[in-house]
Order: sequence, then structure tokens, then C-alpha cells
Amino acid sequence: MAGERCTVDGTVNSLIFQNAENGYTVLRLDTTDGTQITVVGCIPCAAPGEELIVTGEWKRHPVHGAQIQAETVERYMPRTEAAILSYLSSGVVKGVGPATAQLLVSRFGEETLDVLELSPERLTALKGITDRKAREIAASFRYQAGMRRLMEFLARNDLPTALALKLYKRFGDGASEAVRRDPYLLCDEFFGVSFAAADAIALSGGAAPDSAARVEAAVLFTLMHNMGNGHVFLPREKLAAAAAAMLDLPAETAEDAIAALEERGRLVEEPVAHVRACYTARMYETETDVSRRLLALAAAAAERAPNVPAILEEIQRRQGIVYAEEQRRAVALAAESGVFLLTGGP
Repeated sequence: MAGERCTVDGTVNSLIFQNAENGYTVLRLDTTDGTQITVVGCIPCAAPGEELIVTGEWKRHPVHGAQIQAETVERYMPRTEAAILSYLSSGVVKGVGPATAQLLVSRFGEETLDVLELSPERLTALKGITDRKAREIAASFRYQAGMRRLMEFLARNDLPTALALKLYKRFGDGASEAVRRDPYLLCDEFFGVSFAAADAIALSGGAAPDSAARVEAAVLFTLMHNMGNGHVFLPREKLAAAAAAMLDLPAETAEDAIAALEERGRLVEEPVAHVRACYTARMYETETDVSRRLLALAAAAAERAPNVPAILEEIQRRQGIVYAEEQRRAVALAAESGVFLLTGGP
């Protein structure tokens, strides 16, 4: 069984462990075929009563035995009164415990969750629920509902559920809408989704092949991809050509995107060795900060240099080695300077 891929669906029976910071969850799932299994993975805000469709891989834990490592999770809110009561009684919604859960379900039945999301003002008709408490309950449930929609979107597009918390931390309740409106934001290095994956989502959603958002995303992705190869910038002409080739569009289209990104401060152009160097704004800031720090170190008075030749002679004698003249000069220069940079070969 271990190593086999699988898809199972069922209802959350109980939570064994949940980390609110990173969403890591261990839960027991009552499957539709009548068995109970353990599921582990990033499933933020999971609660008893929720219906899940989990896709992942069987693993064997040395202590806890067989469990599914979830990769994508489709979540559906409970629909029956019993499941809704179990869900709300778990404490997943702030301000709702077992007693309040019973009160809500007794009053609203299977419409309870719709009331929480769409008509929270109706809660004040119940004894003990003030305007303030109703707002608190509604805000907490909006978070649950927003997270659920976000995870549904991610699962539908074969994206890891771990993205949900990152997106929610950046965009809050509007995370799901933000991603639907602009899938290319997923290419941000913070989220780590490939351009191809984000592009497929955008195009399937009706984005035009030459849309400004698509071309700008390709330009930024090209810069970020080349950072992985050690390039903090690209010459403007090369950047435009590479981004345009990736999309099979004219280079002029990419040039327009570069200009628009520069105008909005997301891209910076700077002359470097007779080249129009293009940086992402973050990389330009990092590069200039490094330059400032190096200049400050270089301007600082170095400590009195020790007797480098004598020290080198002693090291050579003890180690039984002989330094080349260039190596000796490098050591002497390092000892005499406020900062010393040693680079690789050509």
C-alpha cells in the first residue's frame, strides 16, 4: 500500500492535531466505503463534519501506521443538521461552542451555515447573541468559507493546498477572488507556482493570449527564472526577446510590458557597462543595498595589518605547502583592506 497514489472521500470524524500557523493537520476521516483512515497534510481550519475529497499518497508511519499524505483537498461544508452541529460544536468558528451550535441548528436547521455567511444579522434574534457576538461569529465563518473556496480553487487546478495559507495571509478574505481575477500573481516568488501553471489557469478562464497581465507576468517570470541561474538583471533587449519568445508574441509587446512594469515600480532599468540592465524592484533594492554596504566597508580604515609574510612562512612550514605568488598577494591585500571580494574564475 505504501507509495500508492489514491483519492478518497468522506467526512471528518475528528482532529488529532492541527497547527494554526502553517495549517498542518492530522485527522480521522470516515470514508464513504465505511472505513476510517488517517489523513495528514496542510488542511487549514479543517473541522469535524466537513466533507473532503483527498488526493495523495499512502505512507506508513513507524508508530501510527498507514496514513494518506494529502496533496490536494477538495472541501465541502456539512449539509445535514447532524453534520452541521458536529462542525460548529468543534469550536472551529470563533464564538460558537456546543451550546451555541445547538441553539443555531435548532433555529435554522440545514440553512445554518447560509445564515452565518449571508445573513449574520439574523443571529441576534437568538437569546444570548448580541450584535457584537454576531459580528464576531460572522467574521470567523467568513474566514472558514474563504479558505474553503480557496482550497477548492487550488484543488481544481492541481495546485498544492499549502498555498492556501500563504494566499490568505497576503490577501485576506479576498484571496480567492484575487487569484481568480489574476492567476499570474501565483508566479510571485513567495508562492512559487510556475508560469506555465498560472498561464493555463488564466487562459482557461478566458484571458487573451496578448493580454497585458500575461505579457507582464512573462517578463517578471523571465527575470526570476534567470535569478536562479545567478543573473540579478537581464539586458532589456534580451529580456524582451526571451519573454516574447516564451509567449510566441512580437518583441514589441514585451517592450510595452517592460515599460508598464517600470512605470509602476515593479521593474527597474539601470545602465550597467553600456547595457540597459533590467531588474525586479526587489533585486534592484538588494543589489544597491549590497553596494552601499561594500562601499562603507571599503571606506572604513582597516586594522593594522599583521606581518603577513612572516605568518605565511610559518603556515607553509607547518603545513608543508608553498603558496603561489598570486595567493600571497591576495592574502596580503585581504589583511590590509576593509573588505576583500574573491570571485570565481572566468
